[in-house]
Amino acid sequence: MLAVVLATALTACSPKKNTAATRNYQAFITRYNVYFNGDEHYKVTLKEMESNYEDDYTGPMLMHPAEARGVESAPKPSGSFTRSIEKAQKAIQLHSIKKRPKRKSGKGNDPEYKQWLKRDEYNPFLHNAWMMMGRSQYMGGDFLGAASTFYYISKHFTWLPATVTEARIWEARCYCALDWLYEAEVIITRIKEDQLTSRTLRELYAFTAADFYVRSHDYEKAIPMLREAASLAGKDQKSRIYFILGRVCAELGRNAEAYEAYKKAGSAASSYRAKFNARIRQSEVYEGADITPEVKALRRMTRYGSNSEYLDQIYYAIGNLYLSRRDTVNAIANYELAAEKSTRNGIDKAISQVTLGGLYYDQGRYDKAQPCYAEGVPQLPETYPDYATIKRRSDVLDELAVYTQNVVLNDSLLRLAALPEAEQLKVIDKIIEDLKKKEKEEAENARREEYLAQQQTAGTNLNTSGTGAPQEFTLNADKSWYFYNTATRNAGRTDFQRRWGSRKLEDDWRRRNKASFSLGDTSDEDEEDSAAEDAETDDGTGEAGEDTPGTQEAAQRASDPHYPEYYLRQIPATDAQKVTANEVIQEGLYNSGLILKDRMEDFTAAEKEWDDLMTRYPDNVYRLDVYHNRYLMYMRQGRPEMAEIYRQKILSEFPDSKYGVAMKDPAYLDKLRGMEQEQESLYEQAYENYLSDRNGAVHDAYNRMEKDYPLSPLMPKFMFLHALAYVTEDKPAEFNEVLKSLLERYPDADIAPLAAAWHKGMNDGRQLHSSGSNTRSMLWDIRLTNDSTALAGATGELEFTIAPDEPHYLVLLFSTDAMSPNQLLYEVARHNFSTYVVKDFDLEVMNFGPLGLLIIKGFDNQSELNHYRTLLSRDGTFTMPAAVRPVEISKSNFEQLLQGAGSFDDYFRFIGEETIRETHESVLPPEEFMEFEELKAPAELEELKESISTDEYVAPPPAKGTATPTKTPAKTPAKTPAKTQPKTQPKTQPKTEPKKTDPQTTTVNDLPEYPLGSEGDEDD
Repeated sequence: MLAVVLATALTACSPKKNTAATRNYQAFITRYNVYFNGDEHYKVTLKEMESNYEDDYTGPMLMHPAEARGVESAPKPSGSFTRSIEKAQKAIQLHSIKKRPKRKSGKGNDPEYKQWLKRDEYNPFLHNAWMMMGRSQYMGGDFLGAASTFYYISKHFTWLPATVTEARIWEARCYCALDWLYEAEVIITRIKEDQLTSRTLRELYAFTAADFYVRSHDYEKAIPMLREAASLAGKDQKSRIYFILGRVCAELGRNAEAYEAYKKAGSAASSYRAKFNARIRQSEVYEGADITPEVKALRRMTRYGSNSEYLDQIYYAIGNLYLSRRDTVNAIANYELAAEKSTRNGIDKAISQVTLGGLYYDQGRYDKAQPCYAEGVPQLPETYPDYATIKRRSDVLDELAVYTQNVVLNDSLLRLAALPEAEQLKVIDKIIEDLKKKEKEEAENARREEYLAQQQTAGTNLNTSGTGAPQEFTLNADKSWYFYNTATRNAGRTDFQRRWGSRKLEDDWRRRNKASFSLGDTSDEDEEDSAAEDAETDDGTGEAGEDTPGTQEAAQRASDPHYPEYYLRQIPATDAQKVTANEVIQEGLYNSGLILKDRMEDFTAAEKEWDDLMTRYPDNVYRLDVYHNRYLMYMRQGRPEMAEIYRQKILSEFPDSKYGVAMKDPAYLDKLRGMEQEQESLYEQAYENYLSDRNGAVHDAYNRMEKDYPLSPLMPKFMFLHALAYVTEDKPAEFNEVLKSLLERYPDADIAPLAAAWHKGMNDGRQLHSSGSNTRSMLWDIRLTNDSTALAGATGELEFTIAPDEPHYLVLLFSTDAMSPNQLLYEVARHNFSTYVVKDFDLEVMNFGPLGLLIIKGFDNQSELNHYRTLLSRDGTFTMPAAVRPVEISKSNFEQLLQGAGSFDDYFRFIGEETIRETHESVLPPEEFMEFEELKAPAELEELKESISTDEYVAPPPAKGTATPTKTPAKTPAKTPAKTQPKTQPKTQPKTEPKKTDPQTTTVNDLPEYPLGSEGDEDD
């Protein structure tokens, strides 16, 4: 009897009924059963995340650890909120009351009662489950899914104004994490102060508004919001927000406010690392007149054992203090200590290295700046402020340092050559003494590290006070690993520089042309080098000598930096050697100025280098080029009076030169500028002709440039278009020949790697896949890889398959020149928000040159994808742009394309062939099957292949009917990629259309399925 009563009670309180009893019962069960467990898990996980997360104090300003999940370079927080999401989904599915109650008589004209009847949800507690799901999605890094959830809450719980306000603010917070700042601003500016009716809402709004203003770099508006958010936040978040407040105030130059903010951040911090970083940042914004007390306080910190891992940051802070007072000598000394004491070799060392390199650069000491940038820049994230400028300077310094180091070296050698031999030996002895001292220290450190590593490997503890610990570390130079032997390593380095000069550390350092291609099987340069090595003798004279013990010992001492003979040999002794050294200096000064002018646009530095050249060597061979470059430089700076001086120098000293003849015309510069504009106009017209399939005009444009402007910097681009036009004309020999000529003439052009990959592929026997349209070939023929090595080397055949039951992607293809990927992403995401409640679709944007891809993931099979496309076509707010081509493709097929082995053009041809094969196999007996190539005449075959496109292809056709071409025919090659085994048996069962699903039921069908009676949360 009791069981019957309980069953009756449960049935009466079912969510399928809507009475006061069912509403109260479902609210009670939701709150104290499913929701309670999920909420407790959310609180515990969130507290652990906020307290244990180690912030990147030099990276982007992140208001909360959860935002790090959307920043690739940021350290990721721990903790999973999946359990809370599952509990929320379970509560929504099992306890949602959608059914409307029976109308009460006499209330038909009551406005409030009418509004109550229009509600979308009657469980009075269920909005909390929705909010928990949205918050958990956000904290888990699913910002797009969380925004969708909060958008749903704001639209379907309108009778709860506080909940709607909270959901809207959370939605803006999600947009901030996605960097969709426009969408966030629309929400933030519409929230009124009277809507913030609780402390929770005020804290959430202040946090979100501060996050928006910080990301928008509107720091003036961010400061009051940050202060309010910090005052309302918990302990862990309080320290983080105050630290960001300090950084924002420092950006605005409000150092006193920044100092106080960092002080509060340190006092509120729970971890020593946070307190330490706050203290270091305080020193950076110190405004006291006397920095001595602050320097002493920082130096005391170096004596604490707990700071042994942070010595680099302490010395960096001391260097900043000196630099703020323009004491560059002490600043450089401390920055060098920071790099020396660094034990982690991470971003902290990189920042000190880059700062030190910047000081050297400003002083014109490019030979010292280059290694600082070369070591520091690779450790910096791309989000670091002014990263692009720093990276560009580093790249230029790699080239510039070759010349500046040669100038410094030869200057030093010439000064030594002018000294008496006794003075030379005195200097050399000091160099050898310092070398031996340094080697001894490095050897001791290496031996100690080796010993500690052996002890650790053996699983024993090192007792430094015991008798077994070595008190003296020595290195056996005969048996040690090469890189532990400092003497051998230094000898190898100096011998390399003696033979090859100062070279940048990079792949293919020996090649003048470092592009990834080779125009021949042998290298003349290598043969010349080999001949030089054969002719070279131990004494460097080029004469064959007798191989006696005396000559062997002399040669050994001359190649060992521990002996004076090594250094004496490098000092120029004869007049010819001194002339050579001076020529190297002249070349270095001229090229240094040229690089600074053209690559860095640092005109002041370039002027200094050329002044030095003209002062030391008035009759140098680079005078004409220096005059011309200075003329152009001054005209570019808007200093015509200085430019005129050098124009007159050219006319008086070099009247018959090409520059002198040209500069006799006062309108020389205007004609020069007009010539550049004309070349740009010609290229734009040639590119337009190429896109319009006017290949003859493309070839004519190239021929005109070759005749009128053969030295134009745009010639590589004209040659590239010239070559591409031969592709659609199906002329592989001409295509390959133009590519070869381009690589020979312009090996350093930006398009050289791509041209080299194609040239290599043609030489390896790959065939052109020409088409009837240049535009089409430019996009669909692009292979999905940015690796030129993969482009050149991938020759494996494709193995596409038709598998409707596999996971599928919907790929939207478009030209990046024709439309913005962000707008398309926004439109698709908005459709997903409004159509799907719980179902998540991953959206990913990829770019491969001019080809853009928006990939929609999350379809378990092709039927689900087809249903998605049906709903997409019915969405009145979404219109597929004309420039977008949708493609249905299985996950396995798409992954093949991502490996760089093929293009979408290959996939389109495969789909066309398989579609026709499916049709004929479904209506013909096996003995009458025909191969695809036999179905049509060659010309018709090409048209038919091109006419079938995946944007019309939804699924293989049913048993009746034939494929009908719907697109404009275009030429495609007869060769098709390899496929799966052809089908040899007819299908016994006709194919059925995928089952249609009512779009109105997606909110329920997308939730996990739970059996009735599982409300009890037995797993808890």
